[in-house]
Amino acid sequence: MKLIVDAQLPESLCFYFEQCDCIHTNQLSKGNLTTDSQINSLSIKEQRVVITKDTDFYYSYQTNKKPYKLVLVKLGNMRLKEINKYFQSNAPKIIRILKSHSFIMLEKNKIKIIE
Repeated sequence: MKLIVDAQLPESLCFYFEQCDCIHTNQLSKGNLTTDSQINSLSIKEQRVVITKDTDFYYSYQTNKKPYKLVLVKLGNMRLKEINKYFQSNAPKIIRILKSHSFIMLEKNKIKIIE
């Protein structure tokens, strides 16, 4: 599975998806200045799941089915250590869910399957 972690999330999250082809936006040619439209295009072209906190992707997915697949992170304000702990615990489950679903929302106490 291919993933792309958006700019508002730490690059360290890629570590928890080591069994996947996971990149962070800062690894792209425009880095964290890469636009949502460019991320959507890359997601469709390479069939990459977008992991983001940006609700603009929610609206884009609902109206245009872009990106390819979406993980919307709704964890509130967490410290880096807490975010890393969350993904360390949940990355395998997230991957399992994404094999058969295209849009999930991560909340503190549950992973909500939207589509």
